[in-house]
Amino acid sequence: MIPAKTSSRKAFTLAEVLVAVAIFVVAIFSILELVNQTLNTVRAIQRQTPDLGALAGRTLVEAPVPEGELETGITDPIDRDFGKNLGADLPIYPNAMWQREIFPLDETNGLYQASIFVEDEIVPKNKSIPSKFVEYELRFLMFRPDLAEAELGGGDSGTGSTGR
Repeated sequence: MIPAKTSSRKAFTLAEVLVAVAIFVVAIFSILELVNQTLNTVRAIQRQTPDLGALAGRTLVEAPVPEGELETGITDPIDRDFGKNLGADLPIYPNAMWQREIFPLDETNGLYQASIFVEDEIVPKNKSIPSKFVEYELRFLMFRPDLAEAELGGGDSGTGSTGR
């Protein structure tokens, strides 16, 4: 008698197939989320926003009046990088402007509070969408005994401390 051949076909069970499909779906959605985050990052990089740190740095190193432009009160500095601050022909931020407010906390020692205010108009490429105005503000303390000396020694008691 010849033994009957048993067919030993290998196959996946339904549970194994469902687990594989679930892993595949999770992997696809993870990849799509990663692509979406990358596209959002690229969009954010393409839209240049004014660098508040650079404006604060200019304030910290700028010479006081009469040699420079640094003085207490609210000022609109002339800046070639900003279109609305009498910028150059091709400013980096054509629809933006900035102001600086400096007021003394202790004028005799040269301790000041400085605030940088930036107004930026975001003009979308699609003209049917209205422009959006964005305001940024940065406040910091600065120690500038040279500014205090220039304002106190120059016969000028400063333009005062105007608050916002």
